[in-house]
Amino acid sequence: MLKGQSEIRIIWLMLLMIIAVSAWFFDTKIVTYICGLAFVMSVMHYVDAIQNPMQEIAVQTRIPVQNTSKVPLYISSIVSVVGLTLHFSWLVGLGLTAWIFFFLRWLRRLERYLTQVQTQLQRLQSSADLPFKTDNLANQSLQHAQIVSVDRSSTDSLMTQVRQWIFQGNPVLKVAIVVLVIGIVLLLRFATEHWQLSLAVKLAIVALVSIGITGLGFILQNKNRSFALALEGLGLAGLFLTLFFAYYNQVIPNIFIAGICFAVIMLVTLGLSLKQQSIELALMAMLIAYVAPFTLPIRSATATELVAYYLVINIAIAILSTLRPWKYLNQIGFLVTAIVGGAYVFYHGYAQEKSQLTLLVIAHITIFVWLGFRFSQLIAKQDIEQFKLKPSLDIALIFGAPIIGFLFLYLMYFHQEWHLASFSLVFSIVFTIIYQLSKRNQSIQLISQSYFSLALIFLALIPPILLHGQWSVVGWAIEGLLIFAFALYQQSNISRYMAMALLIVAGCSSLYYLVELANFPTTMYWCLSLSYVAVVVLANSRADFQKQISAMTTLFLSVLMLSATTMMLYLLLDYFEGDHQYIYSLLVLSFGYLVLNEVLLKLQATWTWLIPKWIGVIPLYVFALILILDISQNGVLVWTNSVERWGMLVSGLLLTRIWLRPLRGIRLENEWVSLGVLTSLSLASLSLIPSMPYISVAILPLLFCGWCFFQKNAEWAMFWQTRSSLALMLLWMICAQLFSQQAFQAYLLPILNPFDLVSIAILIGFLWMLNLQVKQQYQHQQGMDQGILAVLSLLSVLWLSSYILLRALHVYFATPYNDLMLWQDATVQLSLTLLWVSLAFIAMSYATQKVIRPLWILGGSILVIVTLKLVLFDLSHIGTLTRVISFLGAGFIMLIIAYIAPIPEPKEN
Repeated sequence: MLKGQSEIRIIWLMLLMIIAVSAWFFDTKIVTYICGLAFVMSVMHYVDAIQNPMQEIAVQTRIPVQNTSKVPLYISSIVSVVGLTLHFSWLVGLGLTAWIFFFLRWLRRLERYLTQVQTQLQRLQSSADLPFKTDNLANQSLQHAQIVSVDRSSTDSLMTQVRQWIFQGNPVLKVAIVVLVIGIVLLLRFATEHWQLSLAVKLAIVALVSIGITGLGFILQNKNRSFALALEGLGLAGLFLTLFFAYYNQVIPNIFIAGICFAVIMLVTLGLSLKQQSIELALMAMLIAYVAPFTLPIRSATATELVAYYLVINIAIAILSTLRPWKYLNQIGFLVTAIVGGAYVFYHGYAQEKSQLTLLVIAHITIFVWLGFRFSQLIAKQDIEQFKLKPSLDIALIFGAPIIGFLFLYLMYFHQEWHLASFSLVFSIVFTIIYQLSKRNQSIQLISQSYFSLALIFLALIPPILLHGQWSVVGWAIEGLLIFAFALYQQSNISRYMAMALLIVAGCSSLYYLVELANFPTTMYWCLSLSYVAVVVLANSRADFQKQISAMTTLFLSVLMLSATTMMLYLLLDYFEGDHQYIYSLLVLSFGYLVLNEVLLKLQATWTWLIPKWIGVIPLYVFALILILDISQNGVLVWTNSVERWGMLVSGLLLTRIWLRPLRGIRLENEWVSLGVLTSLSLASLSLIPSMPYISVAILPLLFCGWCFFQKNAEWAMFWQTRSSLALMLLWMICAQLFSQQAFQAYLLPILNPFDLVSIAILIGFLWMLNLQVKQQYQHQQGMDQGILAVLSLLSVLWLSSYILLRALHVYFATPYNDLMLWQDATVQLSLTLLWVSLAFIAMSYATQKVIRPLWILGGSILVIVTLKLVLFDLSHIGTLTRVISFLGAGFIMLIIAYIAPIPEPKEN
């Protein structure tokens, strides 16, 4: 598995290089830059994925762990990005050169570390011989288990078989076969269009060569089985393709003769597969047979022709599966017929083909019902005690074939209720008869119960089918709710899946009637949305119900809540009229979620309610954001009335309460809870100071941050140890400084003004959260990389402090603000240089006094940035006197730092 991951990483890196070079030549350099950045991050992640397991091994073998900082790599990457942004090629080159240098140094240290680990492991292995003996026994057991697994391959999953076929054995041989099949298709197309010989002679030559290849493979089967089977599969594929080209080019003008030839080739395939006990040969031949109609250069097959042709192939699969328990053929036949055949009929079918397609669909259903029944018989005879159906494709053969077949009939006879009811009744009678015949055999008792369930399912479909128009949607929804309740009480998985299918059908049908009907179907959507909510409440109403809910069912419940919230929001907007309809709708749904949340918490609902609740409130945030954007004018929120303003505040607080109840949701998924709470508080906070939205949006989140800081409960600290909270804070720091149009409102003095005070408070909270990330890294060996945390700390301090300075300079000296001209302004550049050096001085002095080595390194990084700024900007972009003062001031402070703030010695372990 690790080898496969490494190969995938190498392929990913090569793909990035190819795309980057190609984009450069096509003059789409932005794609090249993105690929280059992705390449850099991928390489760092790749090497990091090697270093972390090696450090774990080093800890186990008692080797001192060497932490290699990636801060220089991040700084070099940032320098390159800045150079690309400012179109400074020399700065890009400098950043790339520095990145390559530090990366190679990182690799060299990693190589030395790897040598130490290998040496230590060799010493440990040489001192313990017993583990090697144990390993030998384990290897023998593993080989025996592999042999047993080969014997039991018929019970493996389809994906397991596909992975084994692709990644095991002789991959070169498999690639060669695929390439040769493509070559045969191209050869036939070329021969059809260009060769001067008659088409019959051309196709006869290809057919004879294919027969010879098949015979050669049969002769070599005792010498090299895998190679022989590959040759036989290649030859049979050539015969199938040649026959199709011959028929559709009218070399074989009679469909009866073509059918006989096809039957002969199919019989040869069946005979060879059974004689050699080779499912691989059958798979290769059947797959080529399925694909063959789409290789034709002349015309496309009609929908009836393709479905009838697939019927012949599925008959051959039925013959094979009747004699051998090769369920992969059943699964592939079912999937190809349902997906490829169904899509082809959808795009190429015509109304006049309805009767023929109906008969063909029923024939396919009959075949796959037999396949599922026969496969179960064969497996049960082999191992009755351990027989158990797989939960995916095996059940799909029993339930999927008749249900999907009925779905095709439902779509063809959508407006003919009595036809559909008749089909459903006939299906129910048929499966009742099969149940009566199969229940006598105790070895397939589970299968007989499945057919009984199918009979009940088709019987249950009749009432909603007979309802007319939009009332059929109401019938699907209510019946789905009732069956879901029955499934929970009876602990029946089949009934639960049936209820889920009915609810999906109800939702999809409602979209059709939404477009079809002249008036908006209010009653239909109220019934549908309330049914969805009732299903979620019912699933979480009792502890024994919650135990039956799997992860997939929880995802389904989440989709139900998302759909219900969207429908109710639209319905409430239609119900309320006047200026307050938007805020009333938001308030009602927020309060409804709060009440529902409290009720289900009283019923001790767990994660099966929390996840649907979190996903279900998403439409409320989207709607609130649209409302905020709609009232925004020139960077100011213009509320039409106080009801909307304070209604938004109440809605935000209600949503915050929903996210924080229960508190254990923080332990379950703190990223989602943190994102939801901070977003809710931000929405509520926007109502406080509408004239200064960038300040207003941060008030309640900052108050909540301060409250959590003084709490002794570790869960509140966990709330802020999230990437989502860091991302939101970082988003505010960037957007507020760049886009706020009220940054100078109520400006008294630097720092003593609303915008600067909020910016400093955000910075303090952001640094506190970064510190929590560092603690999490030390305590649990998880969390963000310390290099990234250091870079974020450095950039956040420089960013906000620089903007505080820029605002002061703009107020007192009329310097540019948020304009590219500020890089040419001498006063701005001198002030930034002195500010950054002063910050480095404060940080490094404090670090020396308190012996905090990481803080000193952070201050040193600021000095590095100052030095780069002096050389790259101040040396060429500002006036002579200012440039001299900038260099002298920076150099003098650096001299003081070197004297009073030397680097602290590292702490001894």
